[in-house]
Amino acid sequence: VTATALLWVYNTAMAALFFGRPLYPRTKAGKTAARIILTSFLGSLFLLFLWVTSPLLAMETGSLILLVPCYASTSPLLDKPDDPEIAKLLLKASFEAGSLGLLIIAFALIREPIGFMALSLPGGGRGIIELFSPVDENGFLPVHIIAGSSGALLLLGYGSALFRGVKKPQG
Repeated sequence: VTATALLWVYNTAMAALFFGRPLYPRTKAGKTAARIILTSFLGSLFLLFLWVTSPLLAMETGSLILLVPCYASTSPLLDKPDDPEIAKLLLKASFEAGSLGLLIIAFALIREPIGFMALSLPGGGRGIIELFSPVDENGFLPVHIIAGSSGALLLLGYGSALFRGVKKPQG
């Protein structure tokens, strides 16, 4: 769900910035404010769409979805949509969002079975469905600490820093 939110926010923000170029502020502070407002609005719109389709899933993933605009607004890709072709801009936005989304999915596929000894998927109107869970839910494993939300956000931070460190500078 978070990977889908990343793709949504990046691509719609890039399209809005491309078509709204004449309205885009010229100062650095204005550009920063416009990016923050636009990505926050688009992230909230995604959460609203998710809430309409699956309220339980929106409640379970809402905090992560609300962090997506924070990441997207810091992207240098959204700073200056200078390419005259929208297809190239959307491809760049999809690549950046998709690579982070795949990284999040990879961390989840490693973190969840090891930490919770379970595997779950979004389940439409029913929230999240567990595919398997052999452990008693009342039991305590110390590894649950890294499998919880704080551990996931730590892994996301490490992954984001690694991605930005490896990625070639734009320009």
